[in-house]
Amino acid sequence: MAFNLDALASVVVDDSIKGIPFGARLGIADIANQGWNVLAGDLPLPAAIIRADALAHNSRWMQRFVSERGALIAPHVKTTMCPQIIARQIADGAWGVTVATVQQMRVCRNFGADRIILANQAVGRSELDAITAMVKEPDLDFMMIVDSAVGIEAAAEAVRRNRLDRPLQLLLERGYPGGRTGCRTNDIALALARQIRATPELRLVGIEAFEGLIQTENGSPEQAVGLFMDEIAALFGLCADDGLFESDAPLVTAGGSSHYDIVIDRLAHCTARVVTRSGCYVTHDSGLYRIAHQRLQAKIGEQDGLRRALEIWTYVQSTPEPGLALLTAGRRDCGTDSGFPVPLLLSSAGAYPRDLPPGCEVINLNDQHAYMSFPPDLPLAVGDCVGLGISHPCTTFDKWQIIYLVDSDYRVIEAMKTFF
Repeated sequence: MAFNLDALASVVVDDSIKGIPFGARLGIADIANQGWNVLAGDLPLPAAIIRADALAHNSRWMQRFVSERGALIAPHVKTTMCPQIIARQIADGAWGVTVATVQQMRVCRNFGADRIILANQAVGRSELDAITAMVKEPDLDFMMIVDSAVGIEAAAEAVRRNRLDRPLQLLLERGYPGGRTGCRTNDIALALARQIRATPELRLVGIEAFEGLIQTENGSPEQAVGLFMDEIAALFGLCADDGLFESDAPLVTAGGSSHYDIVIDRLAHCTARVVTRSGCYVTHDSGLYRIAHQRLQAKIGEQDGLRRALEIWTYVQSTPEPGLALLTAGRRDCGTDSGFPVPLLLSSAGAYPRDLPPGCEVINLNDQHAYMSFPPDLPLAVGDCVGLGISHPCTTFDKWQIIYLVDSDYRVIEAMKTFF
């Protein structure tokens, strides 16, 4: 699958965009030639950056991980919605891409994606008409999730209404009680699979699930995920035995960014293509997924796993009380759904960053301010720069139109454009 970035050549940015230097107006491709450095005061802060070495490492690491286990990856690109990052994932071997909305699907098509999983059931007329218009393009291999008789009929009606000359490919979604979408039992799912098989406008090509939000009162989340994957494998077998798949190579797909290893292990015995859909791995984080990845590293005995790539750089704006600093970044700049940002690095007078000591913690956030407590003996001054790590990259990416790719010295080497 190719991914064409030529459309970015015409993108012009100026200082109405957060993070762009004041007075600047230039093509996005020209940013790499400006010689800007995050630590030298060349950029207004806050600014979002991605460390180039970590990004490249993470993309290669995950591709190797899934390939060695006989699986495929269609990364969930809702995490970044950044064509430059998606292009890297595809170049490193991604089998396809996963999206959450039809708008995200349209963006990916605009840049040339030709294999797309829509990990939601589209039910609106406008969305289904847009989908069928794109599926009319012969190079697109598209799959959509369904979990209800109403959703199946809506998809079939869209095919008829728009005179699509080939069936729409569907993945049947299996959920779990108390979870998000998806059939709650295999019996319900099997009945829907038979309905799809009997609908000429549609074609069942696989089974889909999402395990990332499983909670358990007894036992570990890992055990619950494993048992859920066993149910998914059983459903796949039932559908295969009944001849319900209309594909020479049906797939079974699951896998968020916390338990993809368990997903791959438990689905490996299915006579199917196993596709995982992790998205956050590509930049990793300093919170939720860092903790999950430590479990995986201990399990497989690998030291050099995923690395933190995404950081938010901010100034110390005020130190109004002993042990309290106000930073120039807040909820408008960092996602907080999985915890406050994590103070990691300190740069004074443009010097190379050093690690912040234990005891530095963001204790509150406003729209544009972070309250950071710090040890009284830490020499922290107004105008110093603090680098923040984040937890759950998805809800930080969508706060930035431009994110800077930087080298090991924090020199800007590329401007990454997002499309939210």
